[in-house]
Amino acid sequence: MLVDSTLYGERIAEMFAKMPPPIRVNTARKAAEGFVAQDLGQEDLELTEAIIHYFVNDLDMTVRQAIAEAVKECEFLSREIAIKLAMDVDEISLPIVSHSPILTDEDLWSILQNASNRIQTAIAARPHLGVKSSACIAETGCYSAIKACLRNETAIIGKMAYDHILGRFGDIDPIQELMVHRPFLPAETISRLFDFISEEYKQILIDRNPVSESTSVRKILNAREKVLAKKLDTRMTDHEQRKKSIALEREGRLTATLMLRLLITGNTSFFAAALGQASGISKKRVISLTSGRGYLGFQRLYDRAELSPYLYSAFRTAMEETRKATHYHPRADLDNFRQRMIDRISATYGWDDGMSLEDLMEKLLPNRLN
Repeated sequence: MLVDSTLYGERIAEMFAKMPPPIRVNTARKAAEGFVAQDLGQEDLELTEAIIHYFVNDLDMTVRQAIAEAVKECEFLSREIAIKLAMDVDEISLPIVSHSPILTDEDLWSILQNASNRIQTAIAARPHLGVKSSACIAETGCYSAIKACLRNETAIIGKMAYDHILGRFGDIDPIQELMVHRPFLPAETISRLFDFISEEYKQILIDRNPVSESTSVRKILNAREKVLAKKLDTRMTDHEQRKKSIALEREGRLTATLMLRLLITGNTSFFAAALGQASGISKKRVISLTSGRGYLGFQRLYDRAELSPYLYSAFRTAMEETRKATHYHPRADLDNFRQRMIDRISATYGWDDGMSLEDLMEKLLPNRLN
């Protein structure tokens, strides 16, 4: 929520109305940097937010641009300010649409409706781009945005989006090359690509997407992780969890899908220990970085652990639902809660809801199995 700027309106207007533009730029930048750093008292913080709200309406573009650059990665910026800056001219919009963790998939979709090619391309390159935004880019986006989206290994691209891309640019070699190197392609898309790509690209597709492999391999691996997760769901000290995590990592079994399963099934204690081992920091530090209001700390941990970019959206969704669960009644139906989490993860990847945990985990297993 925005602070009610009317509480400070007269004071702010008196302070800045006649201030020369260069001084306003400097003042706006310092105010925004102080706000982001959170090194102010509560009253000063509220006043600073009101000042930022005042400056995002400044007629001078350089003032608004100074604000945008300073708050582009702020995790607690009000959504109203983030969207206002994102809808501004390109020079002001660019840092926000490229970096702001406040903007949702729905927000980005709205911005894309009237975005320039430059802004479309910046959004397409955002880490962990959602399925709705990628679909919009695929259907109506410019050529450079399509390429940026396909290069973005963390973008979630659904079957319909791939259909749009193939329909619009499927005969263009650079698009074909980017598509065959995607970390995941639906079976229908692979089949359609085979109709017109070169033999070289066909071989790449076969190597990266062994569609002829028996699905029993995936079922076996998934069943093994199910059994392992159940064994880990026992009372252990932090020291015991760390020893077990080290052993699993040495055996090559401390996988991203195992950690995701632990998070979904509610074993957040061992999840923290496992992520700590994978990222090389303590369990206590993991808990500190993942329990705040935002998700930037978790994303940095995730990247440090070198976990699959494709699975980040599943982890992020599971964490959102897990945080919500802290407000539920102790007697709340855990089965319904977990099914809601599974459905939300499925929707993130453009899959139907109602699938079981095992079906979900099997679909999320790495595409290339050794």
